[in-house]
Amino acid sequence: MANHVTYSVRFEQMNSAAKTKWKELTSRLVEQEHEYWFGDLWVHEDGAVSSDDVRQYDWTCENVGPKWCYIQDFDEDGFSGYSAWSAPETGLQWIIDQLIVHDPNLVTSFYYDDEMPNFYGAYVWQGNECYDGFEDDHDDLMNRVFEEYPDLKEKWNADTEEWTDDEAEDEFREVMYDVIHDTQANIVNESIEMIKEEEENNE
Repeated sequence: MANHVTYSVRFEQMNSAAKTKWKELTSRLVEQEHEYWFGDLWVHEDGAVSSDDVRQYDWTCENVGPKWCYIQDFDEDGFSGYSAWSAPETGLQWIIDQLIVHDPNLVTSFYYDDEMPNFYGAYVWQGNECYDGFEDDHDDLMNRVFEEYPDLKEKWNADTEEWTDDEAEDEFREVMYDVIHDTQANIVNESIEMIKEEEENNE
């Protein structure tokens, strides 16, 4: 069974024309048991693909990234959902390409994490260019946790890759998502602030 990767996309800066285009794209989504198939964003009357086409794994891997991907929630400022094994970065790039026709100054943030978590990351796009971001694997996460919680590092045996006791492992699992989310939020917030400063300086 595929690992689930949860993701969230926010349009941090988007004009009314791009909002209208985004509303048009999401009007193509078909609700099925309170969620939506990501590929349906491509399906419309004059489009080149059908709802059957976008449900084929080969098409989804090429155009969305993961072999399957669902949207669970969306509004005028973004969307979130889950996918198999990887985040839908290719699909997001396609969405951005549709929106920047109407707003070249679009700013987009992208958060994701694997359920284990084997990896997690966050990126910010300015227009259709990646402005900044990162991806960590599990070892990177442990190093970040140990940096913030040095007492936990003393309870981890790097040779055997085991915790000294169950309590230490429980504590690690309690704090690791705080570390993940703080790391993601920091890179996104810093990037957005830098983009705003650059725009103000260019006025």
